Amino acid sequence: WDFSPFFASLAELPEAVSSPSCPQPGSSWPAPKRASQFAQWAITPTFDLGSLSCSLEVSKDCRTVTVSHCQQNYPWSPQRFSASQVFCSQAFSSGRQYWEVDTQYCNDWAVGVASGAMARNRMLGRTVDSWCVEWKGIGRLSVWTMARETVLGSDRPGVVGVWLDLEEGKLAFYSVASQESLMYECEVSACSPLHPAFWLFGLRRGNSLIIKQARV
Repeated sequence: WDFSPFFASLAELPEAVSSPSCPQPGSSWPAPKRASQFAQWAITPTFDLGSLSCSLEVSKDCRTVTVSHCQQNYPWSPQRFSASQVFCSQAFSSGRQYWEVDTQYCNDWAVGVASGAMARNRMLGRTVDSWCVEWKGIGRLSVWTMARETVLGSDRPGVVGVWLDLEEGKLAFYSVASQESLMYECEVSACSPLHPAFWLFGLRRGNSLIIKQARV
């Protein structure tokens, strides 16, 4: 049999065009974005203007707090912090909540929770009714619980996840990248409702902390 005409017709066929949605040889599908393991409890709390220090400003959506370029003339409030700290408006006495904070644009910060009764002239983590994870720009990561410091190391988390489980009486801090990595866990009690709490203690102008939406 003479197959020459058949093979000649195959040579004239156009090359197959690869779909742009298909991986090329030697490549792979991009890794899918993983939802947070805490997605069902995720919240995006907002900053409380009544507790906001006069050295800080917040964005219109109340989810970014920034060190002000000049002292602000906010109305007097017994809830206002004298140091560069702020609470969120939301407070919790039961249930489970999770939120994330982008810390990449702040050199010195503390992120945690505190009782609404915390004295407004005290510092986050330095009281028995406040707990936080803290980064010092010199390269030290630590947690403060019951007014005592525990040094964790020198790796800086770009995003901090805060897990507050008042059903089990637990508080945990996570470093968040492609997934959550536990940094520290401790017991917590809520004699009075607990607020998300923040301290921008470097006071470098323009430094900011951002409450971001967790992956769902």
